[in-house]
Amino acid sequence: MKLFKRICSLLLAVLMLTATGILTAVAEGAAEACPTIYVYGFMGADLLEDKNDPNSKVIWPPDMNAMTADIKEQIPALVAALLVDNWETFGTIAINLVKPYFEPTYLSDDGTCPNNSGVYFTYPSPGAIPKHGRVKFGYDWRLDPMLSAEQLHEFIEYVCTSTNAEKVNIICHSLGGVVVLSYLSAHGDDRIKGVCFNTTAIFGESYTGDLMRGDIVFDADSIDYYMRYVLEGTEYDTLLTELISAMNKAGLLKLLAKKANGLTRSQKERVCREVLLPMFGNWPTIWSMIPDQDVEAAQDMVFNKLCPDEDRTVLRGKIDAYNQNVRKDKVQTLQTLNNDANVYVISRYGYSSIPVTSSFKTLSDGVVDTKYTSFGATTSDYDKTLTADEIKNVPAEYISPDRRVNAATCLFPEQTWFVRNIKHSLQAESLWTMMDLLLAQDEQATVNTFAQYPRFLVYDAQTDTLSPDEKKPQETALSFLDKLKRIFEQLKQLLSKIPALSKLFKKA
Repeated sequence: MKLFKRICSLLLAVLMLTATGILTAVAEGAAEACPTIYVYGFMGADLLEDKNDPNSKVIWPPDMNAMTADIKEQIPALVAALLVDNWETFGTIAINLVKPYFEPTYLSDDGTCPNNSGVYFTYPSPGAIPKHGRVKFGYDWRLDPMLSAEQLHEFIEYVCTSTNAEKVNIICHSLGGVVVLSYLSAHGDDRIKGVCFNTTAIFGESYTGDLMRGDIVFDADSIDYYMRYVLEGTEYDTLLTELISAMNKAGLLKLLAKKANGLTRSQKERVCREVLLPMFGNWPTIWSMIPDQDVEAAQDMVFNKLCPDEDRTVLRGKIDAYNQNVRKDKVQTLQTLNNDANVYVISRYGYSSIPVTSSFKTLSDGVVDTKYTSFGATTSDYDKTLTADEIKNVPAEYISPDRRVNAATCLFPEQTWFVRNIKHSLQAESLWTMMDLLLAQDEQATVNTFAQYPRFLVYDAQTDTLSPDEKKPQETALSFLDKLKRIFEQLKQLLSKIPALSKLFKKA
């Protein structure tokens, strides 16, 4: 009898272990592999002198210490030329200063790389690719986005093969959205489970269209507004921004803008032809980020006015190919993707645009217009709010608490999130957490799926947190007393760093 019980116990144990193994295998099989590929944006990776050598010289971003040293040497000559409005001399000095730092990144007139420069990127080994984590796709952000899309296609197939995954998720940022759109246009979405378009330039960016049309202009307010963007979060942000604002009110920035516009009027064509054209004008990616309505005027400016006698047939062919194969059908491509996969759109706002064109008041993330990154939201100017007529008959749930954004006009209004006060290039961990959660869903999530992630969010840089945005227009700025307090605190901190005053502040 005891022997019989032992045999039964042994058989039962074997059965339990077998069942456990089967259940584990079933559970693992249910969680099918689905890696997330991250496609970075414009200037999202260093350009190297030799793309095959990770230790070769970085040619972009340029060596700012060396450039600053060169500029310091020429300050007396620059100031002298500026004071007497000698724009020809000023332009010659300025061009000769920056050109050596830009030239290594120039492309040929056909939009190809004349040397071996580029982004260093090698495929990770199959075992290094997480089945449910992120892997980065690297590409040269100067080149034709349709070429980069083919490279992305090959990488997606490699990732799927390496992980036995049927589909992948994609997070794309800025220009990365253009590359992903080009991929979808060429290869469809059979391999895609979900895409998160994180402040992308699929619909363009106003300042790029302005620059390529020759619309270069400086304004006192544009300098004031953009310095708020640049200084936000720095050690003396309130002190310096209020000082700049005071200079604006006193008319000093107007004088500075007047000088800059004088230089622009005199040297614009020369600067465009000698610096901007061989750089940005030959980068196919720049052309892909021009808004639809500006493409024709930009081509006329560059090809007919700046270089009418130069043969750029190949480059124009690449531009036209993108316009016909990707740009023309982008809404339909996105709608098809939305039917077949999960789609999420993250749009950032709270800042003015680049301060060198007439579009500087456009509400943006500091780089790309919010109306474009959201795929069609209606927005106010940076320094205004939507009027009563603009939000009339629009359900309150679509209007941002600060009354700057109307989300009802978005292509995918229920799948579009707006994050206030997060700069374009900032890779915030809290935002990554949100995007990972969205892409982890089997079914399409919406702005109503997660209580912590409603349609309108606000970012806190000090704590790296996202929270529901509930602030009204008058509540988004510091009160006068709080602002005054911060100015005095930062002034005290600044003065305490002066050796002659440091002991005095320590005693205080």
